[in-house]
Amino acid sequence: MKLAAAVIIALFSAAPASGGAGGDALPFLKLDAGARGAAMGGAYCAAGDDALSVFYNPAGPALAERKEVLVGHNEWLQEMRNESAAYVHPLGARLTLFGGANLLLSGSMDKYDAAGARTGSFSALEGVVSAGAAAALGREFYGGAALKFLTQRADGLSASAWAGDAGLLKAFGDWRAGVSAANFGSALKLGSRSFPLPLVLRAGISRSFLGNFLAAAEAVKAGGSDAAAALGAEARLTAGPQEYFYFRGGYKTGRSSYAGTGFSAGIGLTNRDLRVDYAFAPYGELGDAHRVTVALSFGAARPDEARRRPFGGLPPRAVKKAAPGRQGGTKAPPEKKRSEEKEEVYFMW
Repeated sequence: MKLAAAVIIALFSAAPASGGAGGDALPFLKLDAGARGAAMGGAYCAAGDDALSVFYNPAGPALAERKEVLVGHNEWLQEMRNESAAYVHPLGARLTLFGGANLLLSGSMDKYDAAGARTGSFSALEGVVSAGAAAALGREFYGGAALKFLTQRADGLSASAWAGDAGLLKAFGDWRAGVSAANFGSALKLGSRSFPLPLVLRAGISRSFLGNFLAAAEAVKAGGSDAAAALGAEARLTAGPQEYFYFRGGYKTGRSSYAGTGFSAGIGLTNRDLRVDYAFAPYGELGDAHRVTVALSFGAARPDEARRRPFGGLPPRAVKKAAPGRQGGTKAPPEKKRSEEKEEVYFMW
């Protein structure tokens, strides 16, 4: 496992501190964020419409139904942890403000000198904080942009940079198409050396089926890595009034032979305003990654939310009204009115 730890540190820990020329800085930004997106293989550029979409496509918050705060924990590989948080704040029917934070904590790592002798230990931290806005542009087009501050600290060294994200979404019926670009801007500078940020380009489509199923596909190019393809699916099962179970699966290409097959899976539960999601991704010889995300929605609903979100809650059940009588406005008998209502069936747990 020492060899595995060395590989992980080389790939995902602080790039400038390692002094590797030509590598991307802050490579953890290439990782999927949040349990729902990770369980779907990262195919979230077009599917996202909640606080988690802050990390995939800044146009996604324009589809958020209500205010939402999200916190996530990723128990990653070799004691590395990924912590995240996001918030979306709709302002009327067209504008949404949002913010996000994403941190990678390495834990304690051994430090060696040039001769290979252990000289102590150190810890590393990489972090990003962002803020932006998303808006409805008309004709079912949505756009968003964010400004972000990036920082890195390792063994007494520190570096920082500024960057931006931008994205577009187009909705047409049950389909959505999305494109986004993340981390374009200045390089991360450490002393006299500069390291490029990992420019992440995404393009994807998604479609909802029958109000309870979602499928998504995406192409992603993350920094100097090769382009990869991602597929994801989600199914919703009604458990009660405003209660739903979610089952998710995904696959992403591009992993090396020792880092697993690329499959991921997850589950979720929504109880009124609270949603809890879990994702599992095996990484072969490197171990398994576990992600947990908790999201809370609150406040009044945005207008026309049922049209915006495929899983934004089932629309109210229509009940036929009895026609008034021709004389005196007599109502239909109660027995007849009840027979016209559609009976609802829930999965009990």
